[in-house]
Amino acid sequence: MNILTLTRLSCYCLLVAGVLFCCNILNAQQNSVVQIHADKGSGYGVAYGGPNNLPDRVVTALHVVAGKSTILVVWQGKQSYATIEKIYKASDLALLKLQTPLGIPPLSLYSGNPPWDTNVQFWEIPVNTRQLLAKTTVLEEATSLSRISPRVDNSGGLSKALCQDAGQYYPGMNTEVINFKEPNIRKAHSGSPLTYNGKIIGLVDGGANLIGGKSCVWAIPSESFLRLYSQGTTPGNMQSCGGATGNKFMYSGMRSDNPLLSQDEQYQAANFESSTISNPTGMQLEIYHDYRMSFEELYESMFPEDQEYINDIFDSEDDYTLENLANSSVDIYTEGTTGVSLMVPSNSNLTANRNEYGTYLATSSPGGSISMHFYISPGYDMNAGFQTMENFKAGMINAGYDMAPHPDDIEDYSDDDYNPYYSEFVSQEFYNEYDEVVADFTGEIMINDGDFLAIVIYVSDWDRLVNDPDELHYLYLMEACAQFSDFSYY
Repeated sequence: MNILTLTRLSCYCLLVAGVLFCCNILNAQQNSVVQIHADKGSGYGVAYGGPNNLPDRVVTALHVVAGKSTILVVWQGKQSYATIEKIYKASDLALLKLQTPLGIPPLSLYSGNPPWDTNVQFWEIPVNTRQLLAKTTVLEEATSLSRISPRVDNSGGLSKALCQDAGQYYPGMNTEVINFKEPNIRKAHSGSPLTYNGKIIGLVDGGANLIGGKSCVWAIPSESFLRLYSQGTTPGNMQSCGGATGNKFMYSGMRSDNPLLSQDEQYQAANFESSTISNPTGMQLEIYHDYRMSFEELYESMFPEDQEYINDIFDSEDDYTLENLANSSVDIYTEGTTGVSLMVPSNSNLTANRNEYGTYLATSSPGGSISMHFYISPGYDMNAGFQTMENFKAGMINAGYDMAPHPDDIEDYSDDDYNPYYSEFVSQEFYNEYDEVVADFTGEIMINDGDFLAIVIYVSDWDRLVNDPDELHYLYLMEACAQFSDFSYY
């Protein structure tokens, strides 16, 4: 055997060894992740035995299991009921003890700072499968929850999105959290471990829909796992975080394959499972239904300045008030690639369409005089996002629309080092020869670290609108939905 053959053989062996090593690491991580059903909500957890390597212990997000009467842990087709052994409110962590041993191999904690600007794993089990998928995200920095995003400048408003028990909000606003570089985490991922090289680097905790339907995304660093063991307390009778009796914004989500749901509840959940569309580049966009809420609940969750915007809409109206919208419900969807939150009036069917501007989602009012369009396009950086915006606006201008924003309608964080963001608002009215308004157009345009979102509302028949109370109701509801469809805070 000559030297060249030996060299090739050695390289081949190293390649095979490297692939096997990576596969073993991935399998080790995969074998330690569990699914958790807690009453009507579902989330994830990870086997971790603590400093003493205790058996049959699972760490999850406290808001997934707090105040729940039944907790079911599912692992590779096996299942066990569980009880909460310890909680650590400051970091929103809970330690579960399995009632029936399942033999789940525990993971250990990553030592040192998490790897920034590097692909790390989080985990997802598609509905009605046992398949555990490794998905990737990128971590940005360590920060406090109160400084999660430059767009969140009201920590008091943020606290309304958190869980509350015995007068205490959790997680704490000063809690150290991990910020994401890309917001492809949803609230359905609550409790999923963040892993790297076979070690736990953190736990997905955010995904709270807090301000007008905008998600807020963060993770708890793995060092808090040690505090859970050393400083954790027994739970007592905790208030539920999510559902009919608890906080409606920070909970893990509902799945149709949750065996703790009734048959009717499973059917309702199945109606809102994910769907996919393709954008003009052929990339698959994933649309997930997060939840349905009344406009009154949405209004209560807003920052004061957002509430002021909604109030201003009705200041000039004599026959229509904010109370008219209170009992109307809206549906909130999340796009899995970009983290965009979309809000539409309930019972409005979203359909995928394509025109010269690209592929978009659309819905319309019952009478058809109002249509609402969502254009979503992932981008690599802010330059790519601005280029997409220019292309979109050029197409709209060619179609006869005025796309010049007023300076007061521009929000510019494009130079932010960690979470660059840009938005603008445009509008136009169309008149007939008698100087009467016959049609209307409004557009919300946003760029988030390169990803692009445009929300367009067309009123094609203004006369019908003002003479049809149902259509007028939908206009106000769609205007509110457009205002609060946006990218996540992260």
